Amino acid sequence: MKKNTYCCPQKECNHTVLNEVDNELRCGNGHSYMYASGTTIPIFAKADDNINEYTVNDAVEMHDNALNWLFATFNEKEHHLRTRMVNRLQLKKGDTVLVTGAGACNDLPFIVNSLNGSGEIYAQDISEQMLLVGAKRYQENSVSSEIKVFFSVSDATSLPFSDEFFDAAYHFGGINLFDDIELGISEMSRVVKCGGKIVIGDEGLAPWLQKTDIGKMLIQNNALYAFTPPLQFLPRNAQEVKLTWELSNSFYCIEFIVGAEPVVNLDIKHVGLRGGSIRTRYLGQLEGINPELKDKIYAEAAARGISRVDFLESLLYNSLGE
Repeated sequence: MKKNTYCCPQKECNHTVLNEVDNELRCGNGHSYMYASGTTIPIFAKADDNINEYTVNDAVEMHDNALNWLFATFNEKEHHLRTRMVNRLQLKKGDTVLVTGAGACNDLPFIVNSLNGSGEIYAQDISEQMLLVGAKRYQENSVSSEIKVFFSVSDATSLPFSDEFFDAAYHFGGINLFDDIELGISEMSRVVKCGGKIVIGDEGLAPWLQKTDIGKMLIQNNALYAFTPPLQFLPRNAQEVKLTWELSNSFYCIEFIVGAEPVVNLDIKHVGLRGGSIRTRYLGQLEGINPELKDKIYAEAAARGISRVDFLESLLYNSLGE
């Protein structure tokens, strides 16, 4: 593990850098994290054993079976799909990439290929069973010694990384099952640099398929196909947002750039009868008054040739003696 890479995910620690002490990772506030037995893979948080299909001993085997069914059902070659998904990241040589919900780590070879011989990948999953087997598989089959890959058992909604650490982040399959999807996307956005790319994909039929016979059958077979793309959970600094679908329009794919905060001047006054600005119209609303009185005020403002806001403000200031 690269020194000073991981940070404490506890809220009160504000992503304090962890140090290795006595074969553990520790922060100054006393939180410590052990490595999975016989590995250098730190465990920051993990799901309880045997609570779902991802946390049983044969989780990866079950996952493999599900993938075989998936690609056969949609008549798709796995390497074609994963290549298209990873290509959306537009990675450059030397980039540092986060993979959340990495599971059996099937996407890692495709990300490695996109880095053109130089870079780092950090793969995490909250299922210890999935992540450890996935890491072992990758390490046994890795063809690139130039790309460094680090694994952690951790919570994607509380990532053990500092702000703006990554050039890109990737998630394919699983975000629909997050306890807090908004927080998961927020964490990915937090740890990616301004200008970096995020790609997210999971089950979710395109709207025009949801009420068709095939759509209804897919949803009856697996309720996750009824999910809609979680666009409402994107951060307000998301830019160049793209929404597409894969696997016969049954898996949504969201990609966006982590940009700067929106720049909107809320104080430019409108020209016209109403007047006011975006800010005053939103924050300066008054209690209801008699409709006849309101009409008289509007008529008087028009007669004086000023906006309603300017006239109302002048009346109020005069009543306050200002």
